[in-house]
Amino acid sequence: MTTTTDTAAELRELANLQRRHDLLEKTINERLLTLRFNKGVQLQELGAALGKSESQMSRILKALEKSKGTAAAKPAAATAMELVRQAQRGEISHEEFVEALKHWNYDPQYKTQGEADDWEVVDNSFDAVLHAYVGLDLLSDEEYEEIERAAA
Repeated sequence: MTTTTDTAAELRELANLQRRHDLLEKTINERLLTLRFNKGVQLQELGAALGKSESQMSRILKALEKSKGTAAAKPAAATAMELVRQAQRGEISHEEFVEALKHWNYDPQYKTQGEADDWEVVDNSFDAVLHAYVGLDLLSDEEYEEIERAAA
C-alpha cells in the first residue's frame, strides 16, 4: 500500500523529471538552431545525430524558428539551485526568479550526522533559497520571507 509520504515523494520526483526533460529539450533545440544556422551543419548530419530523417529535421527546424520569437520566457531549471545560478548569471529577470521560487516544489532538507554537515547542500531543497539570500544577496528580506511563507 502506498502511503501519503510515498505519493508526495513520487509526485515531487515526477515534477523534477519534467523540469529536467524541459531543460534538455530546450538545450537540444538551442543547439540545433545554432548548429544549423550559425555553423551551417547540414540537415542530414543533424538528423543522423538525433536518429531522424532529413525531412523530419527540416520540419523540426521550421517549427523551432517559428516558435523562437513567440516562446514564453520560462525558467527551465532542473533544480532550485540551478534557478539560483540562472538568476546570478542574469539569464532570468529578478521578478521571474522570485516568482519561480515562490512556486517551486522543494525537496526536503536533510543533513547527515558527520563532519561535513556544514558543506552538504540539497540542490533542490530550500537550501538554494538560503544560499541566494545569505550567500549571494539575490533576495531582499521581504522576498525571502515571502518565499519562506509560500514554501511552508
